[in-house]
Amino acid sequence: MSITVLMNALKSIALYIIVLLLLILIVLFPRNPVYDYDGIAMTPIIKYEFHWEEYKSSLQNFYHLLKDEHSLGMTRFEITAEEEIKRYLPKSLKVIAVAFVLSIVLGIFKGIFDYRVKDSKLKIFGNGSTWFLQSIPDFFIILCVHWLTIFMIPSLRLFNNAVWYNFLIIGFLVSLYPMMYIARITFASIAAEEGELYIQVAKSKGFSNKKVLYKHIMRNSMQTILTHITPLMLFILSSLLITEYIVGYQGIAYRVFTAIGVAQTIGGGWPIYEPGIIIGTGFCFIVLVMLSQLVGFIIRKSIKLEWERD
Repeated sequence: MSITVLMNALKSIALYIIVLLLLILIVLFPRNPVYDYDGIAMTPIIKYEFHWEEYKSSLQNFYHLLKDEHSLGMTRFEITAEEEIKRYLPKSLKVIAVAFVLSIVLGIFKGIFDYRVKDSKLKIFGNGSTWFLQSIPDFFIILCVHWLTIFMIPSLRLFNNAVWYNFLIIGFLVSLYPMMYIARITFASIAAEEGELYIQVAKSKGFSNKKVLYKHIMRNSMQTILTHITPLMLFILSSLLITEYIVGYQGIAYRVFTAIGVAQTIGGGWPIYEPGIIIGTGFCFIVLVMLSQLVGFIIRKSIKLEWERD
């Protein structure tokens, strides 16, 4: 391993540690309201007052929980945050795995299709459809699919938590925006190779355009595409947060919304806040991003070694 690669790895790890520390500082910020009464009618008032001592105490309590009890704290159900995460995370990991594979595989094929039809009458189904799907917020597409399924085909229980295959459907929904992102990257990478000398040489040897595209252009473009694995995972995780909550899929992202107290806020009343769930989930997401970065690095190195052997 070269010094440059090692330094880049250390920089990435340092960045992720900083992100995690910032998350902890934000999550543990005091949020307890102060209840007061106003006027002769004694109208109840809820207000917020920040105190450094309260913030310091919150940070110290969390530190002692980690150090002494090796825990992220208790939840509203009187069980540890780690137990809750162990319960909900596996369901989300299945969705993430499906979305990750679909985003890369279908995204690359969509990018190739966009490139091949860019000068034909089918280009509206190529780059035009990619641009259109990327311009629409992912939550709107998810809502449309969800509503159409419920009202038009109510017997089709795609999002029911009782069916085993629901993670496949949700994984596909989560992958839509990341898939279009990879398609755009693939299209741009292939287009950037146009006019290169090796393409002219390959064509002069009698190779068909299809063979030149798949055997030569895509081989070079893969290095560029794989550098976008990390932002791809970030897109998947951000889409997961919205999708699980909208369709009611009870994975870790859905549990985060519960931990923030979204349901209680919408229903009225002060939310029950569970910082341990949020911090633990944030840590898991950071690990997933790091793993995706490592996977991209290993694949790029493998492709490079294969080129050197050839």
